[in-house]
Amino acid sequence: MTILFRHYTFLILLFLTTGSTCLFATIQEKIDSVYHAPDLFESDSLLEISITTDLKGLVKDVGEDNEYHKGRLSYVLGDSIVSMIVNLKTRGNFRKDRSICAFPPLTIKFNKSESNYSVFHDNHKLKLVSHCQNRNSKFEQMLVQEYLIYKAYSIFTPESFRVRMVKITYKDSEDDLKELTKLAFFIEDFKKMARRNGKITRYDKKVHQDRTNIGKITKLAIFQYMIGNTDWGVPTLHNIKLISKKPTSRLIAVPYDFDWSSLVNAPYAVPNAKLDIKSIHDRLYRGYQRTEEELESIFKEFRMKKKFVYDLYTNCSYLEDSEKERALNYFDEFYEIIDDSKQVNSEFIDAARIIKHKK
Repeated sequence: MTILFRHYTFLILLFLTTGSTCLFATIQEKIDSVYHAPDLFESDSLLEISITTDLKGLVKDVGEDNEYHKGRLSYVLGDSIVSMIVNLKTRGNFRKDRSICAFPPLTIKFNKSESNYSVFHDNHKLKLVSHCQNRNSKFEQMLVQEYLIYKAYSIFTPESFRVRMVKITYKDSEDDLKELTKLAFFIEDFKKMARRNGKITRYDKKVHQDRTNIGKITKLAIFQYMIGNTDWGVPTLHNIKLISKKPTSRLIAVPYDFDWSSLVNAPYAVPNAKLDIKSIHDRLYRGYQRTEEELESIFKEFRMKKKFVYDLYTNCSYLEDSEKERALNYFDEFYEIIDDSKQVNSEFIDAARIIKHKK
């Protein structure tokens, strides 16, 4: 990796001039003290990178036995170029279908020795959400909308996945495809998200919503209602991850993958046939029944943080004005609903799911 040449030179000279007999480990400690790479997810600035690989071979390798493809990831840092070998693999379920996405989402695997002093340090594997279609700008706007949903959820809780927007120039090492520059975003690793919150990862299946933290799952369900997303489920771990303080502690649900939401507005998204809605734009509360008082305590938080949510969308330079207007109008409808007691009863109480006890 081409980085920190000057820092290494300085420390080697220091080693020689002082006559020290310390081992390389001590030199490494000095290097670490001179340069500490920033965390990828600490910044909201756009990170511009390039990825060079057999691009045609990569995007076509979408079968069940798909493999990693070697590539090179590079970016500019000051007057230096940071470059490292990475391994890339297509991922996903629906979006890995080439009839849906010509360019599927990716997993990028990093080598510790290559990435150690880069912005990708301490990341073994990262999910990358890509643009899906090369020739239709609508899909890039869909990507931005999904990115903003992750950012919006983090306004309500740190128990959420952090994301980082990047602009990627894809270069085909075989020269079969033209160079392509598109937006994408990285998603924080599951274990790192849990550790950041002082939690452990859990993989329990067939867990009822009400076996998780009640206040937090209710907030999650209201958030999903706000963005118009019904494509999630706790028992099946469908677009849900679980964390907890200890192995015996109550579970906390963390959502991800929002591409079937109304805000993203993907052309391939349709509501589950089992649900009583005709369109993904029809809101449906998928939480369980709570009292008016319990709901109101959470609605207060949504009102209190409304400005932060609206500012997030208004100030997003990647989102087109028409998309901003569509998102904010959809949010306006949500806030009108939670401020109307009749609609609260209709949408969140009468239409809520009810626990059915076996006789």
